[in-house]
Amino acid sequence: MFRKFLSKLGIGSANINLVLHHSQVRLGETISGEFFIEGGTVEQDINKIDVELRLTLNQNGQVQTKTVATIPVASAFVIQAGERKVLPFTYELPKTLPVSRHGIRYTFVTRLDIAGGIDHLDEDALRILPPLPLEKIFAAFEKLGFREKATSGSLKPYGQEFELFPTEQFREIVQEVEFFSFLEEEGVRLLLEVDVHAGAFGLQEKELKREIFFSYTELTDVSILADKLREIIQEMIEQPYQYTASSYMTHYSHTPHLHGHGHGMMGAIGGFAAGMFAGMLAEELVGDAIEEALGFDGEAEEGFFDNFFGGEDEEF
Repeated sequence: MFRKFLSKLGIGSANINLVLHHSQVRLGETISGEFFIEGGTVEQDINKIDVELRLTLNQNGQVQTKTVATIPVASAFVIQAGERKVLPFTYELPKTLPVSRHGIRYTFVTRLDIAGGIDHLDEDALRILPPLPLEKIFAAFEKLGFREKATSGSLKPYGQEFELFPTEQFREIVQEVEFFSFLEEEGVRLLLEVDVHAGAFGLQEKELKREIFFSYTELTDVSILADKLREIIQEMIEQPYQYTASSYMTHYSHTPHLHGHGHGMMGAIGGFAAGMFAGMLAEELVGDAIEEALGFDGEAEEGFFDNFFGGEDEEF
């Protein structure tokens, strides 16, 4: 009787431990592991076992933790004193989550729901890597001498924004390069912004914006991809009038929007727009607290491409 009383207080109670086969996984891939469950000093009724994938966002001095997904593992069962159980675990990551970066981290929280007692929790850190096609794009930028800034990967109302700065050939011309990425059925689409130093090519400080698309075939060779990125950036710098907001939108005839159609979009990396950020997370993260923390101003309701390429005219 005394042991039962102590178990209700969590002393000598059953416990659970999730052991992941790998602590890193790419977006869209499946992570696996095993649950090791051990009975306590007395028989106990277990209501259920589930796992929460939690995202902790540290941005603009604000820290928020939200549940991305709740994964059911087991329904009610009885575990005997000292009994050991092993259960398998697999979970396929959505393709629209933000990838792990400074200020963005993930944790699996396993809950052993004990009837009439204190639940036992187990926490395991997880690092989410970019999908391989996007990894190739990062590698191509690196080949051109670009490095990610400490703030790269921050969340905006439209998705996850990556920021890079030049260390080699573009250092005297380009301040930084920023982009959003979108996985599509046939390739990756980037919304690219190149910020040019004042005085470069006789320009004032400029923000040049361009939408580009790379097929999955083009993403197989990093060296070729780097050459294409070099040509794209060079063209933007040398012909800036074509890539200012107003002039670009004038001749661009099929402005796409993030509604899951038009270009066969599979998802924006970290995409908030049009609910592409995976159900529950979209509802929770775009709440009042997060909007205040991130400085959201409601612009996410408008078309992403309209916002990205919009703006007032700038003179050269």
